[in-house]
Amino acid sequence: MKYVATQHCPEYNIRLQYPDLPLIDVGGQKQNLLPAEVCTILERQPFRGKLLDEHIASMITVALQPPNVNARAITERGLDELGFRQGPNPLAAFGVSIGTEMAVVPGRILQPPQLQYGQGAPRVDDRASWNLRDVKFTVGGRLEKWAVLLIQDGNPRDEFAGETDPELRHVIQGFMAMCRKSGMNVGRDEPTYAAVQLPRKEPSDPIRKKAIGTIRTRLMGINPKPSMVLVILSSGDKHIYSGLKHLCDVYLDVTTVCVHAAKIRKEKGQPQYFANVALKVNMKMGGVNHSLSQQNMSWLMQSPTMLVGMDVTHPGFGTVKGTPSIAAVVASVDAKYGQFPATLRIQESKKEVSVFREVSSYKVDSVVDDHRSRGDDGGAPQRVQGEEQSPSRAHPRVPRWCV
Repeated sequence: MKYVATQHCPEYNIRLQYPDLPLIDVGGQKQNLLPAEVCTILERQPFRGKLLDEHIASMITVALQPPNVNARAITERGLDELGFRQGPNPLAAFGVSIGTEMAVVPGRILQPPQLQYGQGAPRVDDRASWNLRDVKFTVGGRLEKWAVLLIQDGNPRDEFAGETDPELRHVIQGFMAMCRKSGMNVGRDEPTYAAVQLPRKEPSDPIRKKAIGTIRTRLMGINPKPSMVLVILSSGDKHIYSGLKHLCDVYLDVTTVCVHAAKIRKEKGQPQYFANVALKVNMKMGGVNHSLSQQNMSWLMQSPTMLVGMDVTHPGFGTVKGTPSIAAVVASVDAKYGQFPATLRIQESKKEVSVFREVSSYKVDSVVDDHRSRGDDGGAPQRVQGEEQSPSRAHPRVPRWCV
């Protein structure tokens, strides 16, 4: 129901400028309706709604501070704002005092692991980063019979002119060269090029269903079915990206790697961008980007072992009532721990553990069956290394669970 205020409120000596606007219920034990123009939002209140993308980016910038910066904020500005440094301490009457120094705990610096590549041996620095220049993947994936899909969505400044655009062909040739340089097995034939013009955005179609339908029609027209599709997006429209991924993962069973047209065609920093995309392509084509040295992996190499990771995502603020939680499990399927296929389930509330057991058991079953189908019983996992331990629920084909 819409409540509207009267223009003149003689008891408060106020004349409203916008009397036709709906009133705001400011809360309380009873309904308390006030005109918006007489309300003021107090500063520094927590916002519990869904943030916009730019707000999330700003929040991350503030949150990702080095430990020493956070320490100074606590011991300097934090104590002052809480009133613990200046004036009488309100907690003193209760026999409580607040120290001004951070707690000191013992710590040690771990030696960085040694990385192995098919060629080259980069050094890991103190910040746990390394340079991929002049190195080749540990195992190169095979890239052949693939396709390039050009998304055109009303952004001519960044988009390529079309599937026959010479600049597009030049960019793809450069990307293929980087894949070969990185150690991938890239076929001699060029990929299949396809372009799709998306229908205009409409208020009646906020999640771009028509656009995804157009993409589906174009992808199904590519013959033969590609092993992978490099999708060149026109913009950062999240509905196009999520809809495309859902379409290809759930319905078409086509591997996709998405890039932005503005980034992949930008000459400055292009080799580095090609290298970063090649990392994704190699993994999705069955390759292994890098591995740890035998010395660092000795504790896992004692017997064939499967690494398992599990997590559950619960509905956030503002989601529709009844939205389920989603449990997901990833597990290693190769001796170098480079491939981690995923499995997920929708679950009811308060059934987190049971669904994890169901999904993890399914994952172990599928890997063991795959090894047996190839006559490789010896390579099947003999133990599972993961976060959840349940001796009473040991898998019938796995001798023991390890945590």
